[in-house]
Amino acid sequence: MFRLLTAATPKIRSSRPAISRGISTVESGTAYENHTISIFNRLGASLERTGGAGDNGVDFRGPWTLPEQQQFYLVGQCKYYERKKIGPSVIREWEGVMSRQELDTLGVVAASSGFTSSCIQAALSSIYPIALVTIDGGHQSNRYTNIEESIRGFVWNKAADAFIGRLVVAKKHYDLCKLDQSDPAMYTIQLLWNGQPLPPSISK
Repeated sequence: MFRLLTAATPKIRSSRPAISRGISTVESGTAYENHTISIFNRLGASLERTGGAGDNGVDFRGPWTLPEQQQFYLVGQCKYYERKKIGPSVIREWEGVMSRQELDTLGVVAASSGFTSSCIQAALSSIYPIALVTIDGGHQSNRYTNIEESIRGFVWNKAADAFIGRLVVAKKHYDLCKLDQSDPAMYTIQLLWNGQPLPPSISK
């Protein structure tokens, strides 16, 4: 089963560092890579940044262990744009990267502004295990109270089910007393495992 759910940025403040318009494109990209790595590491992964010259299209890599499941390897690429959504050409390039990986490897593409529908369709139809994750880049005025709440979308294809098929993506509401179901700014993404929120840290 494919799971797709996105949510707009919630209007909640946080003290985490933001990616600023005043820094260079390279600095913004590096900051976004580090931010993405931090999120996955809070969810039980042990990723390291590999971006730079000669990275062969991989910005981060490392093991990810989920509850009651054997460890698997993860490689990922980050795309930081303030407004531009990622198109299907990125998936075609990423499939080339995945063709050089070991079989027990999940490929993740993280984007700050999300993905076009054609990009999502390309990922869903790929023979390689691919997950698309929309992670806030921190450039907006809105902030988050917890780093995991930067996740605004998470979708994966059938090939990735062997790695994360038991994950469930759900809306996470903030103030139930003031909840407006028609306002997407009232919620963000919550990852669940066996019906429980995925812990911010998983003992290895």
